[in-house]
Amino acid sequence: MSQAVSAHNDPTNNTPDGDDQAARLRELVNSFGRNDQPQHNHHHQHAPQQVQPPPRRVPIIAIASGKGGVGKTTTSVNLSVALAKHNRRACLLDADLGLANADVLCGLMPKVRLESAVVEDPNFTLEDLAIDAPGGFRLIPGSVGIGRVGELDEGERSVLLRRLDDLHAYNDVVLIDTSAGLGDSVTTFVDAADAGLIVVTPEPTSIADAYALIKVLVTQNNAGEGVPKKRIPTLALIVNQADSEKDAIAVHGRISGVCDRFLGYQLPMLGFVRRDKKVLKAIRARVPYMIDAPKSAAARDMGELSSALIDWAGIEGRASAQSKKRGFFRR
Repeated sequence: MSQAVSAHNDPTNNTPDGDDQAARLRELVNSFGRNDQPQHNHHHQHAPQQVQPPPRRVPIIAIASGKGGVGKTTTSVNLSVALAKHNRRACLLDADLGLANADVLCGLMPKVRLESAVVEDPNFTLEDLAIDAPGGFRLIPGSVGIGRVGELDEGERSVLLRRLDDLHAYNDVVLIDTSAGLGDSVTTFVDAADAGLIVVTPEPTSIADAYALIKVLVTQNNAGEGVPKKRIPTLALIVNQADSEKDAIAVHGRISGVCDRFLGYQLPMLGFVRRDKKVLKAIRARVPYMIDAPKSAAARDMGELSSALIDWAGIEGRASAQSKKRGFFRR
């Protein structure tokens, strides 16, 4: 670029002032190639600033369930560990507001929790709350036993959602462990994410509640006349505590069938995790089963599930951390 500009015939080059102007122009153009060197341009008091690349964006995945007790948080924690094993920098935000326990499953005792993030403070970021967790991922601990955090008003939720941007620069993927059920905090986080993973078990009540959640998420964009429509979220199913692959496929078939028939929505199954006694043993030991029982059936299933998520969401690793490509979720 500098050669092309400096070789250009400037009509002012025939005068001393023209020579001076051309020299300044050449100095300005050449300075873009050496911003790391001291500037000695006496004609300009301020050296040109280096152009910064656009902020890096990484996939944000919300994990939800229609009811409690289906292993949503256990899935979130162990999926984070599995992603770390694939050399992906995963950050898990425990947004199960008021009843967070991801730190308990990791044997951690954090001193600062998510309630600090709802206060307007320009010097604070969510990265300030992130702590190292077993297995190589980072955890932002949720709030425990604080009613006001479990019932954030719209302004506080907006502050928390804006702070998600703090997590893009230092991670390859951000997972959000939402509350169970159909509350506003759940739909808000799924709306803010690039995709939502719905955790369900083969139990009939879990299947019914999972469909109820999916229906709310898919149909809320048709809230009525005069109400701005929301985008239809990208969702996928995770069948937990399945007796076998055949069992998981059957559960997916039941839910995807009613989604297709009554909602006109195609729901894929991202993966499944088989029922495994070693999962309960790991929970009692407060260690992720990906670490406590890495060769168990559940751990093998979670490994395959994490690989499927990497491919589906286009989660890039450390080697391409500055790439702008976002795979499936490019907006």
